[in-house]
Amino acid sequence: MNDSHMKTASLRPLTFIAFALAWASTALADRIELNDGSVINGKLLSVEGGKFKFDTLFAGPIDIAQAAVKTFSTEVPVNVGLTSGSAILGKVVAGNGTIQVDSGNGSITSATSGISAVWLAGTDSPAVKANARKWAYEAGLSINGRTGGAEKFASTLAFKATLESAQDKLIFVLQGEKAQDNDVETANRQLAGVDYSSFFSANNVWYARSSIEKDTIKELDLRSSTAFGIGRKLIKNDVQDLELRVGVSYLYETYANGTKFDSPGLDLALIHAYQFKNGKMNNTLTYTPAFKDIGNYRLHHETTYEMPITASLWKLKTGVVNDYTSIPQPGIDRLDTLYFTSLILNWK
Repeated sequence: MNDSHMKTASLRPLTFIAFALAWASTALADRIELNDGSVINGKLLSVEGGKFKFDTLFAGPIDIAQAAVKTFSTEVPVNVGLTSGSAILGKVVAGNGTIQVDSGNGSITSATSGISAVWLAGTDSPAVKANARKWAYEAGLSINGRTGGAEKFASTLAFKATLESAQDKLIFVLQGEKAQDNDVETANRQLAGVDYSSFFSANNVWYARSSIEKDTIKELDLRSSTAFGIGRKLIKNDVQDLELRVGVSYLYETYANGTKFDSPGLDLALIHAYQFKNGKMNNTLTYTPAFKDIGNYRLHHETTYEMPITASLWKLKTGVVNDYTSIPQPGIDRLDTLYFTSLILNWK
């Protein structure tokens, strides 16, 4: 091999390294200067909630408190939102404790503390993303059985779809329950429901819900329940949520013996959620008396506890459901209690 070939071969790795370094310097050419004089080079990903998200070569994506940032600059145009409510798209030039954003049609100068958000060109702003509706799904199944001295089988199936934003929430629910004890059917129930709530102020909400139900054991051919009203968030924070609902309802029931019942009524509910470090508890209590006879009412209580098994997909859900009817059909108990433990698959 002659010298020219050797030189060419030895130059190839150096050329590749130089190209990689040039690409890296171009891709990570944004700059942040901190109040203590430190300078960090990298790629600005976003500014949201008082934090700079910055991609670096030495540590990957990092979060930097906005209060610690003196100034910054970007290599390419970004969207800059100001606390005044305005927004501009342009390259950011660092100043002495300030920034200047040049849009090509004009420029603005602002203190770093006057920035409410920064987001990449062609992407949604944090406000738009926060208000965007997102779907979340849950599917749960529990099966219990026994054979030998006694033949027993019980299963419950549940599906829940939630479309939620910062302003409203829409929930679809499907539930099914079947059980046998020595070939005698002890449970056979199906339910489908929808619940919609929308905030008209920070802590006030209006809601509408509807459900249909069939229960062979209770000889219930059809129960249709519809309600609407207003709600108030009594507690609303990252750990706990408590909502009081007050509205009107309409109940229609038909039974296998030909009995029918229908009446408007009240709809009173407490909906509570508490987030623990390793789980979440949900409580619901509803009281629906009929206008025809205030002594004819239904009281429904449900408490569940959810514990994650994996980081995102699986969780274990256990709980108890109490359903009390003040004037049941002949031969049917007033109180019906269900205990359950289910494996839940949830995804978005």
